[in-house]
Amino acid sequence: MKKPHNSQAGFTLLEVIVALTITGFVLGGLFSLVGGSKQLSWRAEQSLIQATRIRAVTNFALLENEYSDVEEILQDDSYQIRALDLLEDPERKTQGSVHAFQAYEVVNRERNEVIAGSRWIQLDLPQ
Repeated sequence: MKKPHNSQAGFTLLEVIVALTITGFVLGGLFSLVGGSKQLSWRAEQSLIQATRIRAVTNFALLENEYSDVEEILQDDSYQIRALDLLEDPERKTQGSVHAFQAYEVVNRERNEVIAGSRWIQLDLPQ
């Protein structure tokens, strides 16, 4: 006796829709992760460029007085170096030094940044 063969091979429409929905959620999550990591890499790159500019301007500020022939590496006008007052000289019992300690600021008005520092400068004293 043969039994009637009534079952069909394949997936139902509901199974296909559920599988496509799950696949869509997984792919959507992956695309958002990739997009987020690209955005983070762009931000990191901008931060690195900004830090490099600040470092270059600070180095130039430290070398500006004694090595007046030093050229700025970055042609970036967004940062200006502003020399401030001389800091107090320590009391000495010996001859005065031709070097003094000076405060300075590196200012970027566009980003509202002020970076303060201090440097040794060479004074023009009569000898």
